Amino acid sequence: MVAATNACSVLKKGQRFACGECGITFEVVSECNAGCADECEITLKCCGKEMKLTEG
Repeated sequence: MVAATNACSVLKKGQRFACGECGITFEVVSECNAGCADECEITLKCCGKEMKLTEG
C-alpha cells in the first residue's frame, strides 16, 4: 500500500483510500485538471492515522 499523501495531479479516478481502524473509504471521483503538478498536497487522516490507498 501507498501512503495517502499525494499531489492532487497524481490521483486517478477510481482510486480508493481506506482507514485501517474504522474502515471508512473515500474514492477519487474526478481527476485534477488544473495542472497543479506537485504544488497541491492531499493528506487524508482518520482515527489519528493516514488513510491508505487500497487495491481497486
